[in-house]
Amino acid sequence: MGNSINLFHGPEVPSREVTTKYGKIVGRRMIQKSDRMVDAFLGIPFAKPPVAELRFKKPVPPEPWSDTLHATKFASRCVQLDPFFFVKYKLGPCSEDCLYLNVFTPVWEPPEGGFPVMVFIHGGGYCIDSAVKYGDIGICQHLVAPHGVVVVTIQYRLGYLGFFTTGDDACDENVALWDMTLALQWVQENIGAFNGDKNNVTIFGQSAGGASVDLLSLSPYSRDLFHKVVPMAGNASCEWAINNNAVEKSRLMALKNGITENDSHELIRRMREVPAMKLATGLGSDTTGGKMQTTIGPRIDGDFLPKTPIELRKEAPKKKRLTGICEAEGILSYVIHSKKYIEEIIAERIPEYEYPNFKELRDQALKIYLQPEERQDKDKYDHAIVKLYTDLFLASDTQTSVYENLEVENDATYLYSFDYVNPKSFGFLIGRHLPFIAPTHCTELAYLFGVGILVDFKFNEDDNKMIGIMTQMWTNFAKYGDPNGDPSKPESILPFQWEAASNEHPRRYLSIKLAPEMKDPFQEGRSEFWRNLKRHLR
Repeated sequence: MGNSINLFHGPEVPSREVTTKYGKIVGRRMIQKSDRMVDAFLGIPFAKPPVAELRFKKPVPPEPWSDTLHATKFASRCVQLDPFFFVKYKLGPCSEDCLYLNVFTPVWEPPEGGFPVMVFIHGGGYCIDSAVKYGDIGICQHLVAPHGVVVVTIQYRLGYLGFFTTGDDACDENVALWDMTLALQWVQENIGAFNGDKNNVTIFGQSAGGASVDLLSLSPYSRDLFHKVVPMAGNASCEWAINNNAVEKSRLMALKNGITENDSHELIRRMREVPAMKLATGLGSDTTGGKMQTTIGPRIDGDFLPKTPIELRKEAPKKKRLTGICEAEGILSYVIHSKKYIEEIIAERIPEYEYPNFKELRDQALKIYLQPEERQDKDKYDHAIVKLYTDLFLASDTQTSVYENLEVENDATYLYSFDYVNPKSFGFLIGRHLPFIAPTHCTELAYLFGVGILVDFKFNEDDNKMIGIMTQMWTNFAKYGDPNGDPSKPESILPFQWEAASNEHPRRYLSIKLAPEMKDPFQEGRSEFWRNLKRHLR
């Protein structure tokens, strides 16, 4: 998987020593022979191990240490069931003791106030993945060294360890979101020691990580700990961002482990005795009733999330945001649900018990994607279903999130579609199962971190150009709140103009490719049908 794990083969040279609130730390000097050297500090604890009595509880800050902490290797991932394409990459062991973060920081003299800080929160359907997969040397080479930013990658509790709930006061809820919040508090307290600017922090994440950073921007507990937000291929407006069956699913997990107590406190006591791996889950989705949900995830708990995302958006502090999706996000969904007909998918989304005029609405929806004479054309049929899944999974709700933000603040959202792909990024085994090759879920991450996400592949000249474009836009946004750069710093200015969405142009977006260009409307305007459909139910 490219540089996804530590592939630095030079002699291990210690980093500078850093003194944090909890003790001294020494890491590794990842880029050594340059006027822009970079240090990496891997596996820093930001909380006590959430085990035994701390399972299902909010994270607790770590105990200070007296000896120097040698932070030179990634910590263990949270327990999870790896997809088949993760296994061979040897991403390291899994453990319930997983609350660690990594800091990648320039060695040269910082600007006044420190280097801008970018905190990445990984995705994985709230159930899998880790900071390990996004690497170390790639972050140093493509983000830190050329652009002068501090990058922090964090881990949090996954699956039922992160989102188990009884729906009452027997256990804390949404502890994974509390993990992220404590990590952001750690950044506020300690990033200055790494020459980072705590007053210029951007959080970015993809998929469930994108939904998480958006939720963090809304919660009253976390929204003041950073300044800009980048939800990528996921946001709080997605129907799967909030899990409406978390209590029921948690009870089923307890039953699966032989725990039948009705008393919630006794249930939690016994659940703390279950081996952590028996609570692990893999990447999955639930499409009951046509609605997309993750296996387990955040819920509106009246505390961390006191209201629905749309209600919280109206009262949260306004933040600039950069958001978008890949062109054909629905390809992987199509592979998973390949036996479904397009009419069947549409019927699930427009049930007759909710819509008296369901036949008319279904006909309207079908014509958006496929004309009757195209029904027997396999290529057009495949593209139609992928477009439908793309809209239902992400595109429609991403456009909705733009509208919601424009209602409370104008010209604060930069919308994009990532439209570049190298066919080799899928590999042979995955690629042969795809209906066609196009940028899909996770494709854009390779061009921020310089790693293969699904498989290892060799980056060609165009790939390297794409990395340069992506990292400049993302770091410009982190530095200045504008992906176009700062006019007073000519070296930051893009050779094209990314115009923000506005009330006058809510669907304009940047098509990100080797020659980026502004387009309108986003995803051909298809999302308007689904947005109006949902508004009808409110």
